[in-house]
Amino acid sequence: MKKLSFIVILLVAAYSQSFSQKVDRLIQFSGYALTADSLMGVPFAHITIVNRGRIATAGPDGFFSFAAREGDTLYFTCIGFSPVMYVIPAKLESEKFSVIQVMTKDIIWGPTTLIYPWGSRDNFRQAFLDTHLPDDDLQRAKRNMDRERLAELGERLEQDGGEATNLALRNSSVKTYYYGQTPPQNIFNPLAWAEFIRAWKRGDFKKK
Repeated sequence: MKKLSFIVILLVAAYSQSFSQKVDRLIQFSGYALTADSLMGVPFAHITIVNRGRIATAGPDGFFSFAAREGDTLYFTCIGFSPVMYVIPAKLESEKFSVIQVMTKDIIWGPTTLIYPWGSRDNFRQAFLDTHLPDDDLQRAKRNMDRERLAELGERLEQDGGEATNLALRNSSVKTYYYGQTPPQNIFNPLAWAEFIRAWKRGDFKKK
């Protein structure tokens, strides 16, 4: 009689364990969280397994996939959407289960807020006086074509290859022209004196 009772207890324990494993079976739960109006993915929606205290997060396209158990209660939440409750069915035929969870946008109305760029009228006046408007194309062209600016740039600008070559050819031609003769002295040339006086007034002989 004792042996029969022990066998019955073992059978009951094995059956209850098998039943509990079947009800609390681990499954792969996956799917998409989509918007109700456009069926677009809800990015980074949170799925909380309420009865277990675990949290999963959907991807940027709303796709989620995590391990859960049959009968778990899921709580879908996301900023700007109304929360949704979902219960995984029990006694599933497969170890994989997929759903498409639709979420509705939730509009939160708050009090009207006025944003001012300046704290007072005095701050606005000072900011207005300090405002620097950018130059337009015409103003930049006039500034770049200023005669004094061009003259200053011309003094600082070195000779390029064409100018240096032209000067060398002129000097060579002068030497060739007076070959075998005494070159003239510009000290008696009034045109050379006039050019010397103009150069003196321009300050060409000042040390830079």
